[in-house]
Amino acid sequence: MTNRSYVVITPARDEEKFLPRLIDSMAQQTRLPARWIVIDDGSSDATASILDDAARKHSWIDPQHLARNRPRAAGGESVIMQFIPLSAAEKYDYVLRLDADLSFDADFVELMLKEFDRDAKLGIAGPTLWEPFGSSWHEIAMPAFHTRGAAKMYSRDCFKAIGGLDAELGWDTLDEARAMMLGFRTRSFRHIKAMHHRPQGAASGWKARIAAGESAYKVGYSPLFMLARAARQTFSTPFPVAGALLFGGYLKGYLQRGRRSAGPELIKFIRQQQVRRLLMMESLWR
Repeated sequence: MTNRSYVVITPARDEEKFLPRLIDSMAQQTRLPARWIVIDDGSSDATASILDDAARKHSWIDPQHLARNRPRAAGGESVIMQFIPLSAAEKYDYVLRLDADLSFDADFVELMLKEFDRDAKLGIAGPTLWEPFGSSWHEIAMPAFHTRGAAKMYSRDCFKAIGGLDAELGWDTLDEARAMMLGFRTRSFRHIKAMHHRPQGAASGWKARIAAGESAYKVGYSPLFMLARAARQTFSTPFPVAGALLFGGYLKGYLQRGRRSAGPELIKFIRQQQVRRLLMMESLWR
């Protein structure tokens, strides 16, 4: 494998419980990063001191401490782009975005770099997430094209082509849709695993379902695709209204004439792929 460099960026806010696991995981990597920017986004717990202690042990850890009472934009990714603008990302071959509540094996990064070596068109790669379920762990199923926002690696060319990360709700769908529209492939890999210690399911109440529907509206999802998606989620948490809440959040965007995060060309591309998938035709949206 060629000796390619990568930069990691992680937002962290009150993550004293999970962050030490992530630091240990990164320190054990067979391919260490050139730089790891960890943004302490106004934490009130021990996050700041944990980061500063880790930075004294590892010169490639770069803590950035932000004030807790500063204005915070919705969506969360705007803080990331403050510290990894396109001009800074160009210094590295890859950009790896990680949530603070992850852990993984020592070959996690090496395995993803191997996938980029195998596929010159791969623009975004991600692991399969595993989350706690009772006393064990279970795999979070997802379409092969989808890379979850908790862990994404971008090639430099792809990161530049898509304009970095969007600050809006639904950013982790927008980035892969833009990448696919521009001819890159996006892929999550089952043989690359990351343990997600804060389950997404823990936040899957009615507010989370409505927010997911609002995000789908902003991204420009097809109404037909959203109906099918809502029907599939009927038996999800909270039962039996999960699907109705999801579609209600989607309709809320129409009723409020909300601003879209995606432009007309990207929305057209997304809807074409979604409808083709519903019709069992060849589609990138699989």
